[in-house]
Amino acid sequence: MKKIRSQLRALLNFFNLASGIELRMTGYLAEKGWYKSYHSKKSIDKNKQSIPWLTYPFITFLEKRLYKELDVFEYGSGDSTFWYAERVKSVDAVEHHYQWYQYVNAKKPANVKIYHIALDYNGRYSKAIEITQKQYDVVIVDGRDRNQCLEEGIKALKPGGVVILDNSERNKYQKGVLFMKEQGFKQLEFEGMSPVTTILNVTSLFYKVENCLGV
Repeated sequence: MKKIRSQLRALLNFFNLASGIELRMTGYLAEKGWYKSYHSKKSIDKNKQSIPWLTYPFITFLEKRLYKELDVFEYGSGDSTFWYAERVKSVDAVEHHYQWYQYVNAKKPANVKIYHIALDYNGRYSKAIEITQKQYDVVIVDGRDRNQCLEEGIKALKPGGVVILDNSERNKYQKGVLFMKEQGFKQLEFEGMSPVTTILNVTSLFYKVENCLGV
């Protein structure tokens, strides 16, 4: 049996297949559930549980720092909404796509509220955070009109609140990144792969001293 395994490995190496098979079975991407997310086109982990569509390094970082006293606002909704709901006090989210809003709203737990607002740039969508008349510990910008959502989102931050921007490496979001820095926020970047996709992305945390995540 040992000889057969050795011969099989040699054959796979000859065709440059061994590394791919080993990665799929025991590698980092398998551990994170990337293959399952890629084939299902859903943001899920290896156990098919919902996770945020953010970079894996950031998910690992964030999961250790969330706690049940936090109030979260999310631009965009989906698997991430369910994941946050299990770990924080409340999640409010805005969703522009009506069919997707219906899907998420039907599955949401009791500590989640989702608002459907049609997409209008520099308009009601980015200002949706005002609807609740609340302040938030964490604002997540992972939907549309992200530069404007950053500007509106910080107006509803609690003292010590933080902002998360996904895909912060993209040129079209550099205006928003610059805006956050001009407001005195520090940027912490987490580069890596994300569920579903095959390219490197960056998720950024914007924070000030004495923040709710202890950064």
